[in-house]
Amino acid sequence: MFGFGATVAAVPYATTEMFKVLYDITDEEQAAIRRYVADWSKNSTILPMKDDEGNFKYIDFSHANAYDTLIRPVQAVINAVADGRTDNDGIMDDFMLGTYTAMKEFASPFISESIWTEAAADLVMRGGRTRDGFEVYNEQDNYGNKMWEGFKHLVDAQMPFSFPQLKRLDRSLQDQRLFTKSKYDEYGQTYEFGDEFTGLFGFRAVAANPGRTMKYKVADYKQGVRKSGSLFTRVALKGGPIEPQEIVDAYINANRSLFQVKKDLKLDMDAARTLGISADDYENALSISSIEEDAIDTGEFRPYTISANIEEAFQLNADAIGAPNPLDAAYSVINNIENQLSNLSLNDLFPDIQNPLVPMGLGTTLPPLGGLTGSLNLPGVNPQAVTNQGGNIPYNQMTTQQKLDSLFGRS
Repeated sequence: MFGFGATVAAVPYATTEMFKVLYDITDEEQAAIRRYVADWSKNSTILPMKDDEGNFKYIDFSHANAYDTLIRPVQAVINAVADGRTDNDGIMDDFMLGTYTAMKEFASPFISESIWTEAAADLVMRGGRTRDGFEVYNEQDNYGNKMWEGFKHLVDAQMPFSFPQLKRLDRSLQDQRLFTKSKYDEYGQTYEFGDEFTGLFGFRAVAANPGRTMKYKVADYKQGVRKSGSLFTRVALKGGPIEPQEIVDAYINANRSLFQVKKDLKLDMDAARTLGISADDYENALSISSIEEDAIDTGEFRPYTISANIEEAFQLNADAIGAPNPLDAAYSVINNIENQLSNLSLNDLFPDIQNPLVPMGLGTTLPPLGGLTGSLNLPGVNPQAVTNQGGNIPYNQMTTQQKLDSLFGRS
């Protein structure tokens, strides 16, 4: 039992620590490397390295560990809790997320599709995308090219040994290649023979390469910004009757999502600099506005702002059903929330915001990110102020302006 426990738990940990000592890698650098590993290595045991020029690499130790199925779920929980420390919002929610990921990691080999079935499902059921979302062929391409890409996808899935690995090994031979046409792959990368040869035994060293990966991080950021905005527009612009309190709830929810998206990009930007990304690669990858880049880099949160087009859509929807514009009643609340969020730092937590348009006793508080109250606390409703405001008027009978006055302490 002791030997089994040492093999399963102690050996991966000790090996990781040994590599950190051998290559003089700090905990911060190791955490930065993990942000730039491939998706399938997120919950693997990562052995950090540096080459002679100081460039960061890593070995996915899980490929060579026969007991990885047993420790991978535990590693998923550890990674989630470690991310929780970075967020400073406690560990319980991260532990639950890690436990869910661990269950998925553990069950995946037993419930996932077989190799051939998965490849066929990518083409027939998933419309030319893999289970992880990678594109097999462009849907807008002509039929012949789509058939050819699909055929190659099926062949690659059934290829014996690891043909991509053999191609990388051949490219690493530089001018002595056997069957590849160029030392560069389709993405312009080159390979080192030592790294690729040890890969045959499960110890391939992979370059962290933040300069190439950063652009994918930025693409995820842009997609996250769009999805965060849709959390507001999808609810607020349904076309039918909508209450002002629903608009405020949607606005808070959209900003909660946007806050996490921007916080993730800031962590990726910091990690890229820790890994020594060049200034040119950094600027080329960050294809966002200079204002937004500077704000995120300094930890400033710029909240979601309702555009003039969205305001016009509110009015058109209200006119179409012959109802008053609900944005008029919600606008002052949204403006106050936006002003408060403008002072929020990406290093803090998203605050626990109360919607003053929701009647008391009906769940006025939206759940905060992580389930805990953040460092920025918007003012709560003072019961004494509510009683004294307007001559003992019950809260659910107060006007919107009276609610706002009581909420923000205005006389």
